[in-house]
Amino acid sequence: MKKDSFVRDALVLTAITLVSGLLLGGAYGLTKDRIDFIKNESTYNSYAQVMPEAKEYDDTTYADALQTALDEGKISADNGGATLISIVAGKDDSGKEVGYIVKAKCAGFGGDDIVVVGVTSDLKITGISFPETLPETAGLGQKATEPEFYSQFAGKGTKLSVKKGGGAGESEIDAISGATITSTAVTNAVNASTEFVESYIVK
Repeated sequence: MKKDSFVRDALVLTAITLVSGLLLGGAYGLTKDRIDFIKNESTYNSYAQVMPEAKEYDDTTYADALQTALDEGKISADNGGATLISIVAGKDDSGKEVGYIVKAKCAGFGGDDIVVVGVTSDLKITGISFPETLPETAGLGQKATEPEFYSQFAGKGTKLSVKKGGGAGESEIDAISGATITSTAVTNAVNASTEFVESYIVK
């Protein structure tokens, strides 16, 4: 009798475990799809923000150039370890390229700061945006997402430097007070993006 009870309990527990596993697996699949959708939507919103004249995005034309740059590793070495993530060619309604949109990341104070950068063929920055929440301190590094900081990049060129009280020069970015590490990380990601366009696309 006890043996039958043990077997029955074991079967019930097995069934519960199996059903729970299936439910958790299904929930993970639905959640993952939703998270991926939100990330993709946020990325495309960032594209539109940094290059509003682009109406379509081609992620195939420069894929080989991106892989070559990653394999060579020079851009990361030049820019504080900043790493390229993706490159798309922004095109207008007629299919003409109007610029390039690079996604890059660099280690900041609290983690990797991911930045989307618009760059023209004459190596001018059209703007930068953040497709994901910055892992930075509220009231300090998080200020990178405020226009007072990120609007400095629009219209500037390559090889930018971070300076406290800077920003007036063509190649200067005024650091966020108390968040120089974040300011530098974002700037490194931007510099990696412009260097990639300069060295591997328009060269």
